[in-house]
Amino acid sequence: MRVVKTAAGRSMIVFVAASVFCSLMSKIMVTRYFFDYPVVILMMQSAATLFVIEVTRVLGILKVAPYCFEKGRHIVIPSILYTISQWITVASFEGIAMPNFDSVKRLTPILILVGLAARNRQQRVDQNKTFIIIGLSIASAFAVNLDLSVDRYSLMYGLVGAILQAAAFVLFEEHLQNYNYTEVLYMHSFNSLVFYLLADMVRDELRDAFMYMITSAHPLFIIVFAVSMFAGVLFHFTTFSCLEKNGPLNMQIVSNVRAVVETFLAYYLSVYLFYDVYPGVLNWAFLAVTFVAARALVNRDCEPEIVKGPWMSKA
Repeated sequence: MRVVKTAAGRSMIVFVAASVFCSLMSKIMVTRYFFDYPVVILMMQSAATLFVIEVTRVLGILKVAPYCFEKGRHIVIPSILYTISQWITVASFEGIAMPNFDSVKRLTPILILVGLAARNRQQRVDQNKTFIIIGLSIASAFAVNLDLSVDRYSLMYGLVGAILQAAAFVLFEEHLQNYNYTEVLYMHSFNSLVFYLLADMVRDELRDAFMYMITSAHPLFIIVFAVSMFAGVLFHFTTFSCLEKNGPLNMQIVSNVRAVVETFLAYYLSVYLFYDVYPGVLNWAFLAVTFVAARALVNRDCEPEIVKGPWMSKA
C-alpha cells in the first residue's frame, strides 16, 4: 500500500500494465497473424505517439514547445540507442531465430548498475543491494528461458539489445533532469520516427506490410493492429514517466519482474505461440527466487535511514 500512495509507485504500476499490454499485442501480431515487420510496427507506434503529442500540444493540454533541431540533437544519441534496442526486441518476438533473446536481455539491470557506477564514481554503492539486483537479474533470466539453453544468436543480439537499452536509459535520465518527460518523449518520438523511415529505405518493410494488408489481413487483425498502436502510445508515455520518477535501475528491475510474470501468464492463457516449449520445475523455482529478490529490494528501499550525529560518527 505504501507503493500505491507515492507518485513513483503509481507510475511503476501504470508502466507495468502498459508494458504488458503493449508487449502482448505486439507478440500476438507477430506470432498469431505472422505480421513479422518490426520496423513497421515500431514506426507506426512512434508516429501515433507523435500525433497524440502534437494534437494535445495544439489543444493546450500538454505544455510542450514545438520540436526544433537544436533540442532534438541533444537526445539523438539515446534515441538511436533505444530505437535500435526496441527494433531488435520486436524482431525477436517471432521466437524461432532467437528463442532465448528475452532471457539474455534480463541482464539489463546489471549493465545499468555498471553504467550508473561509471557515471557517479564518487557515489558509494550499497553492496547488499547490488548483490540482490544481480541475483534478481540472473533468476529472471532463467525464469523466462523456457528452453533452458542459449544459442549464439540469442546471446549476441540479447547482449547488444541489453547494452543499448541500458546506455539509452542512463542517458535519458540525464536529460530528464533538464526537461519534462513529455518533452523528452516528444523529441524521442520525432527522432525515432526519422530513424525508422531511414531503416525502411533499406529493409523495405512498409511495402511488404502494405501488400500483407491487401492480400492476407483478416478484419480482426485490423482491430488488433489499431489496439496495438494505442498500446504503443500508452507504453511510450508510461515508460518515460516511470523513468523520470524512478530512475533507470528501478524501472528495469520492475520490467524484469513484469517480463517473468508476463511469460507465465501468456503461456498458460495461450495468448501467443511458444513453439513447443513450456515452463518446467526450474522455471518455477527461479520465478520464486525472482519474487523473493524483488520483495527484499522493496523492504530495503522502505527501511528508514538512520541519521548519524557527530557523536555517532566517532564510534
